[in-house]
Order: sequence, then C-alpha cells, then structure tokens
Amino acid sequence: MKLIKNFLHLDLALYLAWTVALSGTVLSLYFGEILGIEPCNLCWYQRICLFPLAIILGIGAYRDDRGIALYALPLAVMGVLFALYHTLGQWIPSLFRSSVCGHGQDCGIPVFTLFGFINFPLLSALGFVLILILLLLARKNGTKK
Repeated sequence: MKLIKNFLHLDLALYLAWTVALSGTVLSLYFGEILGIEPCNLCWYQRICLFPLAIILGIGAYRDDRGIALYALPLAVMGVLFALYHTLGQWIPSLFRSSVCGHGQDCGIPVFTLFGFINFPLLSALGFVLILILLLLARKNGTKK
C-alpha cells in the first residue's frame, strides 16, 4: 500500500498515460502500415480515440499540465466502450452485425493473441482503462499553477 501512495506522490500519472497512448499508437501503426493488417471499422473507431490521446497527453506531459486530463477523458471513455464492444463481439460473435466490421472483414476472428487469450480489442480495452485510471490520478493531483 505504501508503494501505491509513494507512486501517487511522484506525479508521473500523466507521463505514464502518455506512454501507454504512444505505445498503443505505435503498435497500431506497426501492425497496420508495416505488417499490412487492415483494421476493421471498430479498430478504426478505437484508433480515432487513441491517436489524439498520444498528441494531447504528450503536450500535457511536456508542459506538466495535469488539467489536460479533463480534455482527454472523453476520448479514453469512448475508446474503452468501442474496445469492450469489440472484445465482447470476439467472445460472442452473435453480437456483431455484418455491417459493423465492413466488407470482407470478420471481427469475430482474432488476428493476434498474446498469452492465448489477450487479443487486439482486449489489449486496447486494457490500455484505455489504464489511461483512464492514470488520467483520474493526474486530475486528482491537480493542475499546474
């Protein structure tokens, strides 16, 4: 418990949130642009939420402005919702309509799995949840004066 309290006093939450957003952006671009794995529509919605977070949180971290968390929270919440829906759709394929994922793509089939059960949408959901927690911690610690 003391370790958690010490972590909260370090005021690194915003920097860690930016690191998570930047890592997700780089990973997404690597798989999409380098490996040529075309993202489905739900992946694009998650990207729409994630890519601006990498920029917004980077600026906020550079300026040490923890008030930026207020502007980043809606993007993180929307990202979590898209990622959770996508994750549930891979676990319960009957949730998806064919028009959700686009033509010729099947979101019910995982493209990538880590440790046998963590797929892209779940990894995205975990990343967005971590960003949300870190943003709430940064917001709790106040804005730069």
